[in-house]
Amino acid sequence: MKYVAAYLLAQMGGKESPSEADVKAVLASVSAEVDDDKLKSFFAAIDGKDVAELIKEGQAKLASVPSGGGGGGGGGGRR
Repeated sequence: MKYVAAYLLAQMGGKESPSEADVKAVLASVSAEVDDDKLKSFFAAIDGKDVAELIKEGQAKLASVPSGGGGGGGGGGRR
């Protein structure tokens, strides 16, 4: 998730198509560790894809996920 966030932050910072180095720079700015294999895997997964379109697809998938909360617990009451 941190690679996605760093990519989007770099994009919001003006990089139309951030590179691995850009993502590493964002992560380094907050002292986050980088796993090069995971970073490469992330870039392979988004290669040739429009990030805005991927976000739309993800939102559509999340819309079908039940998210109702359970009822609150009862009060302790007095004895």
